[in-house]
Amino acid sequence: MKTETSTISVSLILPVLNHEPRLEEVLHDIKSVFGERQPEVLVVYDVTKPELLDAVRSEQRDLEERFGVRCVTRIDQRGFGGALRAGFEASLGDVIVPVMADCSDDISSIPRMVEKIAAGTADVVSGSRYAAGGGIVGDTVKQRLSRLFSVIMGTVSTISTQDVSNGFKAYRREVWENIRNDSVWFDMSVEMTVKAAARGYRISQVPTVWTNRSEGKSAFSMMGEFPRYSRWIFYAARHSPSRPFFFGVTVGAGTTLLLSRTLSALGGGRGANSNSRGPDGTGPA
Repeated sequence: MKTETSTISVSLILPVLNHEPRLEEVLHDIKSVFGERQPEVLVVYDVTKPELLDAVRSEQRDLEERFGVRCVTRIDQRGFGGALRAGFEASLGDVIVPVMADCSDDISSIPRMVEKIAAGTADVVSGSRYAAGGGIVGDTVKQRLSRLFSVIMGTVSTISTQDVSNGFKAYRREVWENIRNDSVWFDMSVEMTVKAAARGYRISQVPTVWTNRSEGKSAFSMMGEFPRYSRWIFYAARHSPSRPFFFGVTVGAGTTLLLSRTLSALGGGRGANSNSRGPDGTGPA
């Protein structure tokens, strides 16, 4: 059913680990892109040390006053997926969009993502770096592996996006309401997408340009996330297969082994403790 874009409400969820130096830039971009029809903005802080709480509270009060955001605080908890769940539970919008707080996501893509949901043609819309018109600024091995992951997913399943791993997606609210998710970390976006496809929700995409972070460090660890991402290849091959299940599993197993050996050769696991998080440079691969 088509809904006028002007009447649909949007909630943006920005996960932050303790402090993100470029958060204010993202909030300014949101103000600029949305103009008079501002979305609900929830900033979900994971505070890892009690001694940081006073500084975080002060920052939250300042952001609430100047930008009108709502802040959610999780103490002694970490995880991109868990932060998104907390943000969704506090949100009010018809459409939910996770956004990285480090300027890696192109905020100007969001209206086009929301338009597809409002038009009734999609329930999940991925911001695709690999579709025609999309791109990556600051391409690294991690992003090349991300592209390979999406190619594999497209081989074994019918999921209709070329960038299944990007955390930058718009979801119709009922998708989050009706799909149980378990991921705590960066594979949350993949889990939600493959489960939505398996449940018959419509998956679409719009091209977007992703920019590698220029400040802070990513919480993403390739070796830590690899097993979590891999399980969704098998899930998709079983529940949304593009070919007979056993063929899909064979391809998935072979490519998973190839990815594993590639990561081992690279030495992997160089993205541990950090100051913020997000997709790819700041989040999922």
